[in-house]
Amino acid sequence: MNRYRMLLAWLVNGGAHGSTSRLDCGSTALCGVLALETGLGPGRYEHSTPSVHGLWPATGAYGTSACRAPSRSDANPTSPFSCYETGDSHQIQFEEHEWQKHGRCAGVKDATDFFSQVCELSHAPLAVMSTSRMAGRTLVYDFASDLAGRGFPVYSNDSRHGQ
Repeated sequence: MNRYRMLLAWLVNGGAHGSTSRLDCGSTALCGVLALETGLGPGRYEHSTPSVHGLWPATGAYGTSACRAPSRSDANPTSPFSCYETGDSHQIQFEEHEWQKHGRCAGVKDATDFFSQVCELSHAPLAVMSTSRMAGRTLVYDFASDLAGRGFPVYSNDSRHGQ
C-alpha cells in the first residue's frame, strides 16, 4: 500500500491461505498478498466479473509482516466498497470479516482507508482479469499467466475456488 510501503505479491486466488510457504517481507515492515477472484468459482466465489477477495498482511504463520493496528479507529466498515461489490446480500458481512481478520493488521488509519487502498491496488490487475475472462479464459492458471505477462507477480493460486 503506497503510504505504508506495503510490499505486495499479487494473488490470483487462494491467497496466503492456500499457500504452504511464508512470505518474506525482507526489510519492509509490512507485506502481504492481494487475493483476487476470477468469479468462476463455486458458490460465493461465483460472480459476473472478477473481484477482490482481500488484502492479507503476511503475519504469523503466513509471513514476516508486522501486525500494525489502525491509527484512528478499528470500527467495522458500514457500506460496501466498489471493488468488493458482487451483488451478494452478505457483502457487508464479508467486508467486516476481512477487516477484522486482515485489515486491522495492515497499518492503516481505519476501515475506509484500508478498503479504499485495496480497491486502488486491485484496479489494474482486475482489469487484466476482466479482459482474460471476456476472452473466454476459464482456468486459473491462464488468469495467472495473463497477470504475470502484464508484470504482476503471482504468489499462489487456488483453482478450487477460482481465485
